[in-house]
Amino acid sequence: MAAGAMAMVLGACGSAARPDGEPRGNVLLGDENNYTTTAALSIPEVETAPATDVDVCWTQVVTDLQCHPLAATSDLDNLALLRISHLTKDQVEAQLAVGDLTQAQVAGYVEYNLDHTRTCAKLSQLSFFGTPIDVPSEYVESASYTYLVLLAKGTTPGVGARTMVFLTPTAASTNTTVDVPTGCGLLAFAADLSSLEKVPIATSGPWVVDWRDVTRDGVGNAVPFQRIDRLTIGFFAGMTVSEVEARIVDIENIATTLWDVPLSGDRTADLATAQERASGATFSGFEQADPGTWILAITCSRCQSPAPVVLTVLEPR
Repeated sequence: MAAGAMAMVLGACGSAARPDGEPRGNVLLGDENNYTTTAALSIPEVETAPATDVDVCWTQVVTDLQCHPLAATSDLDNLALLRISHLTKDQVEAQLAVGDLTQAQVAGYVEYNLDHTRTCAKLSQLSFFGTPIDVPSEYVESASYTYLVLLAKGTTPGVGARTMVFLTPTAASTNTTVDVPTGCGLLAFAADLSSLEKVPIATSGPWVVDWRDVTRDGVGNAVPFQRIDRLTIGFFAGMTVSEVEARIVDIENIATTLWDVPLSGDRTADLATAQERASGATFSGFEQADPGTWILAITCSRCQSPAPVVLTVLEPR
């Protein structure tokens, strides 16, 4: 199996300047404003015969890791097999849950781009980005390797995983078919939005949000500044912070309104440029007829973990 890569379920108002003179925003975010999360994966394991052209099927996949429904034929784009070296299954689960599996730990990567009609593929159909590989001959029993199958939305390695399963080739097995389990139930994810310092923000602009002082994401990893690609403002009418927190995995689905600012490694964003996701209307301010909760999220769609890098509660004044 060819060596490959896996790049893989907010402060005080004011104005300041950096010592180098670079202008800062007037809504400054720090670690005290960011949420914290806990995540754990329980990935099923299937034993198979080694050095065999195993059939991998995803017919049973009807939900993703967040328990959202999906169609096995149309909502999945990529099947990948990773050979991970010198990590136990428990260690792989722990690192995947927090988005911390590194390229150096992936000793092999092969994939198959799905055709949206069939729901099974043989190991021999997988390749290294189009380069043919004799995968069955390299799919061997070994104490040094852990094999992981990922089914994903999109074709970027390590991004967009919807469900997964460990494969264990063993001489004691004659099994040649793997039914990948549905995603719901594999991921336990919780977030704490109640303990952070809310961000005071004026009901009318300007609102230039600046997050360069945030050093960690929700699980404590370093902030991937250069990979951040979106800021989102969400209003949740009639909901308290604790109610939003309890439904964190559905946060975008339960929002009354969402506004987005596309980013490209930026560390500031002007909320006046945000556009409503449904209509395209420009964000006009925090005045709302109904009470509710305002959330600001800063995300990285190209990161292993789909969880926001920064998630905080805004407190309009």
